[in-house]
Amino acid sequence: MARKGAKSNGALAKLRRPKPDAKVRDHDAHVLVCGGGDCKKRGSKEFRKALKKELRDKGMLGDVRVDSTGCLGLCKHGPNAVVYPGGTWYVGLTQIDVPEIVERHLEGGEPVQELAARFHPRKKKSK
Repeated sequence: MARKGAKSNGALAKLRRPKPDAKVRDHDAHVLVCGGGDCKKRGSKEFRKALKKELRDKGMLGDVRVDSTGCLGLCKHGPNAVVYPGGTWYVGLTQIDVPEIVERHLEGGEPVQELAARFHPRKKKSK
């Protein structure tokens, strides 16, 4: 669907901005740590610091990107984090969980099921 007022004869291509000259570094994994208010109160900042320290100590900091986000939801179960690829949600995290997550998941490639949230199927939309 064309933008309002745009011509369909290629005028859209002229409206596009050039790509920024940014280079995105490739990582083996990306960990998003909730930085929302409830998770902060429950220790997400300390968890993130411990995670980065463990990764640094193991020489993995360049392989795993760790970012703090806004609220991820599931506030009453926090601190929470999501690991990609795979989208594994970890809930109720503490600094004690860091070595296991790093060793088993980020090094070994297998999510730590005992710490991961259980997924349930989406409700089917009624037609």
